[in-house]
Amino acid sequence: MNSEIFGTFVSLCRSLGIQVLLFGPDYSQIRNIDYGFRGEIFQDFDYGRLARQLEEHLEAGVFYLYEDDMKLHYTMFRLPEGGLPADISPESDRAVCCIGPLLHEPISRPGLYELMDKLGIMPPLRQNFSEFYHRIPLFPSFDTWNQLVGFFLNECGITLKYLEINNDSLKFSPARVPDRSVPDMSDVASKALEERYEWENALLAAVAAGNLKQSMDALFQLSQYKIPARIADPIRSQKNLLLSFNTLLRKAVERSHVHPLHIDTLSRQLSIQIESALMPDQLTPLPGILIHKYCMLVNNYSRRAYSPLVQTCLDYVDFHYNADLSLSSLAAMCSVSSAYLSALFKKETGMTITDHINFTRIQQSLFLLNASSLSIGEIASRCGFSDANYFTRTFKKLQGKTPKSYRREMGIN
Repeated sequence: MNSEIFGTFVSLCRSLGIQVLLFGPDYSQIRNIDYGFRGEIFQDFDYGRLARQLEEHLEAGVFYLYEDDMKLHYTMFRLPEGGLPADISPESDRAVCCIGPLLHEPISRPGLYELMDKLGIMPPLRQNFSEFYHRIPLFPSFDTWNQLVGFFLNECGITLKYLEINNDSLKFSPARVPDRSVPDMSDVASKALEERYEWENALLAAVAAGNLKQSMDALFQLSQYKIPARIADPIRSQKNLLLSFNTLLRKAVERSHVHPLHIDTLSRQLSIQIESALMPDQLTPLPGILIHKYCMLVNNYSRRAYSPLVQTCLDYVDFHYNADLSLSSLAAMCSVSSAYLSALFKKETGMTITDHINFTRIQQSLFLLNASSLSIGEIASRCGFSDANYFTRTFKKLQGKTPKSYRREMGIN
């Protein structure tokens, strides 16, 4: 078996939020097959019985597709002789791979109530039951999922035929009718909410640090906890959630000592973008877009690493880059000597104040060169350069080309 490809397949499943369990002969992880949910909902649910059924029915050379009594889908198969290599699982006797649970189509609220009636879920437990489904990953195509699994197994050197398990052969249902009283159990709904809030806090901390990868990882985890619609209009409900999300991100970025004007400008732009969306497809990518833009804001404008004096100078240059700026004018504004400010600024930022002023001005000029038809001289003036030739020399020094060459390469006349 190609262990590297199999490891990639396992990583892909887990990146989609889909659980991959590797069972040994003792099936010690069997309770995790449904995150321990049945053991909390149904009194005395026998996971050992389920393990015995799996051992009895899973034959070598077949990968099984199974939909249980709760409409959850699983893919299961026996691993080749010898189990898994040590680089995938330290226990060499892993014999069975179980992928799931997952859904291939969302369950509607009426469908969920119908399912709860069928399973005899009492009213005090129904909130817990609903919250459980909010954490189940959705892979919306049954056929595509099977093709994906079959492709990777074939690439791993595992040739299997597939078979759908009959519900009569393998039963996840409890061995006896559950007690109609409320069992002594931990609150599943509370657990799901606690987990969602933990991931939400992890996301906000990652955005505040400007860490895009960690932010997107946390967003993916959060997406597994689906939030029920608050109002009947699905688009309005989604917009309201995005506006709240925008506010949370805005507050997170404040912790990074980004100037409020930068934050407010971005927050307002994103609010307009949210409200302007007319179709669900326009709203779907917005969480990722919001995170990306707030992380960029932190990376470009965070002042957390600087002293108050340097923060003041950095912010002043950002907002007055087109004014007559110099080391002496900034020192006078801050009531310190030029020598002291110069040394402190260079120590904390790694560049001189003059270099930072020029860098900021050139960054602003890039926007005008791309988004306007202004002449080079007009752009130089608007960005604080009194001499167009000096602007051109500075631009070439920082960008490696002249403003005209830059425009020409961008296809701008």
